[in-house]
Amino acid sequence: IPIVMAEDSALLNKLISDSLTKAGYMNLTKMQNGQDAYDYIQHCKEQGTLKQNVACVITDIEMPLMDGHRLTKLVKSDDATKHIPVIIFSSLVNDEMRRKGEDLGADAQLSKPEIGNLVKVIDELLAR
Repeated sequence: IPIVMAEDSALLNKLISDSLTKAGYMNLTKMQNGQDAYDYIQHCKEQGTLKQNVACVITDIEMPLMDGHRLTKLVKSDDATKHIPVIIFSSLVNDEMRRKGEDLGADAQLSKPEIGNLVKVIDELLAR
């Protein structure tokens, strides 16, 4: 199952990757920011390989070039990609940020200490 990750912290990128790999999610495309993730998703869409390359998106909120909220909005406002689950995984998830994420169409939002729940949430979203 192909998962696209947008996370600018090398340490968190590794922690998330290790956690997902242990759970059996081996097909990870790691991006340093939302812009690179969005460009990759658009490229897959144009090539007709979206289904093979993007089954789920995990994004941080605060990143250079494009933040996770903008990435979520772009993915969820495009008919070709709006079905793709987007999980916001950030240390900034508080009540206000959670409302904003919901308004933008995020399928799930977790704060970074909840890495143990990340796999469970992915499993649930992909089972739909």
